[in-house]
Amino acid sequence: MTTPRIALLAPTAAVSPAEQLTVPAFGDVVVDRPAHADWQRYLHEFDPSADLAAVWIDADAEPLPAVRALRSHTRFDRTRVYVVGPGTAGPVPAWAEALDVEDIVRPAAVAPGGFTTSVELALRAHRALMTDDLYTDYYLDMTFNKIFDWFETTRWDWTEVDLDRIDRDMLDERTVDFLTEAAVIEFGTLPGAHNFLREWRGEASFSSWALQWGAEESRHSLIQARYLDRIGVKLRSKHALYKREPYPQGDVRSATLMMNVISESRASALYKSLAAHVSEPVIRKIWRLLARDEARHCRAFSVFMRELCDSDPAHRAAALRMAYIWLADRRNGVKHPAGMFYPHSTSSAGIRRIEALQHDSVDAADAKVMSIVRLLADDDSLETPRDIKAKLRDLARRPGAH
Repeated sequence: MTTPRIALLAPTAAVSPAEQLTVPAFGDVVVDRPAHADWQRYLHEFDPSADLAAVWIDADAEPLPAVRALRSHTRFDRTRVYVVGPGTAGPVPAWAEALDVEDIVRPAAVAPGGFTTSVELALRAHRALMTDDLYTDYYLDMTFNKIFDWFETTRWDWTEVDLDRIDRDMLDERTVDFLTEAAVIEFGTLPGAHNFLREWRGEASFSSWALQWGAEESRHSLIQARYLDRIGVKLRSKHALYKREPYPQGDVRSATLMMNVISESRASALYKSLAAHVSEPVIRKIWRLLARDEARHCRAFSVFMRELCDSDPAHRAAALRMAYIWLADRRNGVKHPAGMFYPHSTSSAGIRRIEALQHDSVDAADAKVMSIVRLLADDDSLETPRDIKAKLRDLARRPGAH
C-alpha cells in the first residue's frame, strides 16, 4: 500500500510546514505544498504510481480555476477538495457542488491543532469512494438504478398464492419430495449473497442488485417451506445452516456472473418443468412464479455481465471460458451451484435427482444461454460449446489478448 499524499495550495500561514505527518488509522501521510504558480505543472507531473487523496485550497488562491484544473484530470476524480478561508464557512456554492468540492472550511480546520483530524476525515472520505472501473459519479447513472423499475414491476406478490386452497388429494409422494428438495436447495441464497458482497467489495451498483437478488431469492425457500408446513412437513434449520459457509470466491467477476446466468437459466427451466408435470394447482402456481423469477434473474445478471465485458476484453474471454466449462460437461446431469458446492448438504443429492428426472428441460435453458453468449461474443455463428472453445482460441491469437 502506497503512502497517502495530500496537497496544500497557498494555505494559510497557520498550517504546519511539515512535509509529513502521522494520522491515526492511516499512518504516515506525505504533505505536498506546491506554489500557486506551479499548480498546473504539479498536476501534470504528479507521480503516476501515487494517489492524491485530498487538497486544501486557500480562498485567496483563486479556488475555482484551481479546482477546475484538478478535475480536468480524470485520475484526480476521487481527490477530496476543501476550500479554506475566514469568510467561506456556510452553504456550498453551486460551482463547488458541480466540481465535487467536499466542503468549505474555516482556517481552524488546517491549523496545527486541528489539521491531523481534518486530514483523517479527508482520507476516510477518499478511501470510501469506489475504485471500480464502472463507478459513476451520479447515483442514478448506476446500472442497478437503470434496471430497477423493470425488475420491481415484474415481482410477484404474496397475495397471488393462497395456501388455504391446497388440494392435498392431488399431491403424490414424488411431488412432495421434489418440493422438499427445492426448498432446501433455495437455502443456498445466503452464501451466494455473502460471496457477491465479498467479490464486489468496493463497488456500488452490482452490490445494490445483489441485495435485491438475495431478498427475492429468500422468498423462494420461504414460500415452499410454508407450503410444506401446511401439509405437515417440517424443514429442519440444519439445511440452511449447512450452507452458511460461502463457496469459493471467484477470480474474475464476469466469470462469476456467467456462472449465475447459467444457473438461473437452468433453475427457471427446472421450475417450469416441475410445474408442467404437477396437478395440484397451488404448487403449480408457485413453481411457475419461481420459474419467472429465475428467468428475470438470468436477464439481470446478463446485463451486469455485459457491462463488464464491454469495458474490458479480458472480462469477455473469462465469461466465455466459464460458459464453455458449464455448458460442455453434462455427464452428471445439470450442473448447478446448489448441487456442486455443498457436498455436506443433503440438497446435493436432491438436486441431482431432480435434474436426472427433468434433464430434458435443460436443453431450452442452455439454448437461452447460448443466445446470451452470441450477443456477448458478437458472433451469431456460435451454436455449441465446441464453437465457444474455437472462439476462445481465436481471441487468444489476436494481438493484445490476455
